[in-house]
Amino acid sequence: MRKKVFILVLSVILGLIMIPFLVHAQFYKWIDDKGDIRFTDEYSNIPEKYLPVAETQWFPKESSLPSIEEKPTPALAPKSSEPLVQETPRLFSGVINKVDYGARTIVVTGEVKDMAFLVSEGTRIETDFGKNVPFAELKTAMSVTIEYMENGDDIHPLSIRVSTMPGGFGKKQKEKQEERRKARKK
Repeated sequence: MRKKVFILVLSVILGLIMIPFLVHAQFYKWIDDKGDIRFTDEYSNIPEKYLPVAETQWFPKESSLPSIEEKPTPALAPKSSEPLVQETPRLFSGVINKVDYGARTIVVTGEVKDMAFLVSEGTRIETDFGKNVPFAELKTAMSVTIEYMENGDDIHPLSIRVSTMPGGFGKKQKEKQEERRKARKK
């Protein structure tokens, strides 16, 4: 009887010791249009447009599965031969020379170069006066300043500030401000 209990206890202990070595699961990683890193363990869950850029990765044998509260371990971080660079927002000013409403893209001509921006639903678009502007109201010849993040070839606009609007919008706003200023003086 003692022999059976000993073998059972030994089997349980060995089984518990082997669990970390058996956890070696495959998963997939990709970065969406908003710049968010996405993970799944099912290849069929990857949206079709991200299939070409999805990376296959493995949980390391010596680690356990990460919890939702934990940040990814260095083993899960993207592998790159380039040094890690702290991302900081950049600014680009120019004039809109092309708007594609279907693809939600704009091309802006700056002093030195042209840049194309894919404008997501979450991108803040507003005037110098703080008025929100829908994407559908962006037009060619508008002066804009775009705050964006760049990660390799991916450019993600965070906000678009429209300096002038067609139809004298900027002029009308300045006239209203001047009228308010005169009214305060009286």
